[in-house]
Amino acid sequence: MKKYLWWGLLGVLIFGVLVGSVEFAYHNYRVMRMGDPTFYDRSTKDVPARKLVPKTFVPRRIISQQPKLSQRSKEIKQALNPLLGANHFVGTILIVQNGQPIYNQGYGYANFQKQAFNNANSEYQILSMQKSMTAMLLMQQVQAGRLSLTDHLSKFYPQVPGAKKITIRAMLNMMTGLRIHKFSTRSLSGDGVVDYAVHHVLFLPKQNHKWYYAPVNYTLLAGILQKVSHHSYYQLFNQHIIRLLHLRHSGFVMMAKRAKWLSTPYHNQTAKDDSVNYLQTFHESPANQHNELATGNVYMNASDFYKVSRAILQARFLTVENTAILHDAEGKNYGGGLYGAQNNSYWSHGVGYGEESGMMISKDGQNAVIMLSNYHMKKSALVQQCHQIYQNLLNGVY
Repeated sequence: MKKYLWWGLLGVLIFGVLVGSVEFAYHNYRVMRMGDPTFYDRSTKDVPARKLVPKTFVPRRIISQQPKLSQRSKEIKQALNPLLGANHFVGTILIVQNGQPIYNQGYGYANFQKQAFNNANSEYQILSMQKSMTAMLLMQQVQAGRLSLTDHLSKFYPQVPGAKKITIRAMLNMMTGLRIHKFSTRSLSGDGVVDYAVHHVLFLPKQNHKWYYAPVNYTLLAGILQKVSHHSYYQLFNQHIIRLLHLRHSGFVMMAKRAKWLSTPYHNQTAKDDSVNYLQTFHESPANQHNELATGNVYMNASDFYKVSRAILQARFLTVENTAILHDAEGKNYGGGLYGAQNNSYWSHGVGYGEESGMMISKDGQNAVIMLSNYHMKKSALVQQCHQIYQNLLNGVY
């Protein structure tokens, strides 16, 4: 009798191992083929997307010295030095003129402990600059007739307070009065992040139709995007952006182990400390990585980011008419994830988790300055530097 019992237990154990292996293999298939960092296509709201150890990014590939610069790059670097200050910018700067990169240079360390330098391939979390891509993905569904910019939020999430007074257009332009102050401390799936936002978002009636930067608008837009497309946000991003444009230095920070050049983020603990000392690495929690669904959990290098931004503005994803409609701005001149700027240009900016990013780009996508940094200081001048470098580019300084 005991013999049969032991054989039975062994059989159950083997069956469990086989089922676990199949599940693990399926998960890896989804990650590799679909770029979806969730266990299942439509994972339940309560299942953690992935079990991740909270630790900082470390580049898998390193360079111990910067490559030699061309004569023109040397001249541009010399012209940039007064703007950047002595060793105060850490990251990568890409300058594009008439559709061609004229400068793509790393500054400072990708990882100080390894003495690894930032370079043209270095990858960074692009943070809020991801929103322009989310807006484009949503506009594709509008173009396909699956929803309208005049649809109200109540059509998709009637339980959200004030939803009957909020349109998709207003959400794209941050003109809704929506706020959220509480975030999940668990790693949730894409559906779970949206569901959490739906149940914790606040509505301030007096702030409706007034501009205020509230990323929760784009979290809810990601939920709408998933509802009307019947695909996860991660699948759509991978299929319609990464795979379409053949991006080789882009992905989601939850899958950082797949990145080769992802720089380690650093920060100073106090606003008074404006030195670049690499003493404090930033450890982004797995929960925050998932909470940034559609709003800031993508990593890219500068070239990939420019490639996507140019494709959006040059109507590769949408018709020319719908591209213009997407960026029709209100409030603080914000529309579809981009701010309108002088000289027929757009700008965008992201900051958080020890990193900062900025872009200035002409509306035709031909001229651009992109600055991606893995060292954030509270008294950062990156936005002003990016604007000034772009103005110098237009003035023929470089």
